Amino acid sequence: MVSAPELSQTLNEVLAGPHSRVMLDLNGLSFVDSAGVSVLIKAKQAAEASGRALVLRRPTEQLQRVFALVGLADWLAIED
Repeated sequence: MVSAPELSQTLNEVLAGPHSRVMLDLNGLSFVDSAGVSVLIKAKQAAEASGRALVLRRPTEQLQRVFALVGLADWLAIED
């Protein structure tokens, strides 16, 4: 919840650029709350609306479980 606004702002700035694919390396992230999940959902929707891809790279097992529990594991683009 504390870093969600900063993540949202950074993703908005990156998605405003010319990138066709944006990748977030989540390997060092051990926790995500509902605010963080919401930021990821909005960023993916914004990316897709502009014909871009948002890819989550190397999420930890804990994050993968969270994504599965909230029904996003198949919707989010995840790379190992």
